[in-house]
Amino acid sequence: MPPTRLSSRRPLAICLVLFCGLSASIARAQSASTPPAPVPPTVAPLSASVPPDETVSQLRERLSPGQRQQLDDALAAYQANRYADALTVLNQLRDRHPRDPILAKFVAEASLNTGDAASAITALKPLAAAATSDWQASALLARACAESGDAPCRDAEMAHMLALHTQGLIPANVKDYPLEHVKIGTNTLIIFSSLEPWGGYKICALGEVRNADGKLLLTTTIESNDADQPDFAKEHPKQAEQGMRRFSLDAYAETGLNAAGQRTQTHYTFAFFDGQPSYDTIHENFVKIASGKSSPLSSRTGLIVP
Repeated sequence: MPPTRLSSRRPLAICLVLFCGLSASIARAQSASTPPAPVPPTVAPLSASVPPDETVSQLRERLSPGQRQQLDDALAAYQANRYADALTVLNQLRDRHPRDPILAKFVAEASLNTGDAASAITALKPLAAAATSDWQASALLARACAESGDAPCRDAEMAHMLALHTQGLIPANVKDYPLEHVKIGTNTLIIFSSLEPWGGYKICALGEVRNADGKLLLTTTIESNDADQPDFAKEHPKQAEQGMRRFSLDAYAETGLNAAGQRTQTHYTFAFFDGQPSYDTIHENFVKIASGKSSPLSSRTGLIVP
C-alpha cells in the first residue's frame, strides 16, 4: 500500500509556520500532547533574557503591541506567498531584537523562500553555533546549505539532526524535515529527509512535486520495504547478515476517481539499490523523475488512495 502522505497537503515552510504550522513535520510536534524536547542546561542562550528554546508565544509576550501587529502582518504576507514582503517586516523586527532566535529562524526561512540561501546561512550559523540543540535551526541550516550547493555543510547538519534525534532532543512525532526545494520548470520539488525509516514501507526520503498553486502532482520515495529483503538476503547473504538492506525508488500519482467514487493512484517503481543511497543519488533521481527524464521499471494503476 502506498504511503499515506500521497494525498497530504504540506505547507511549503518549515520555520515561519512555527506560528501557524511550521512544516508538516514541525507542525505535528507543535500540536503534540507531549512537551517539547528539553534543551540541555549546558547550551548558552543567545542573550541573558532569551532562552535558546524560546517559543513563538514567548516572543509575542516580549513584543510591544505594535511589534505584535508587525509579526501578524509578516505571517499574513508569508501565508499569501508574499515572502519578500514578509521578509521586509521580519527584518525590521529583527533590527529591534537582533539576538532573538525565533526571529532569526523566521528571517532565514523567508530568505530561503525568496531564493537567498546566503542570507539564510548568515542568520542561522550564529544561532546554530550558540544553541546546538536547536533542531529547527539545524534543519533550516541543512536546507540553506543544500540549496547553496554546500554539500559538506549540508551533510554535517544532516548528521547533526540524526544525532539530536538519537539523543531524544527532537520531538518523537517529527519523522522528517524538508531538506531542499528544487525548481523544476514552474513546479517545485521539495525533498524531505527522514530521521528514521517510517511507515509500512520504511520511507527514508520523500519528494513532493507541487505546482505554483501548491497542488501535489507527484510523490517520490526511497523505501526499504521488508518484503524486498528476503530476495536481497538470498542474493547477498553476507551483506544482509551485516545489516545491509535493499532500497527502492518509487513514485505515486493520483489518477482520479473510480466507478465507486474512490480516489485512485498509480504506483511506479524506478530502481533498486543495494544499501541506502546517498543524498546526492536521491537528489539526482528525484529530479530526473520530477523532470520526466526517468522511465519506470514497472507500474500499477487503479490503486485506492488510503
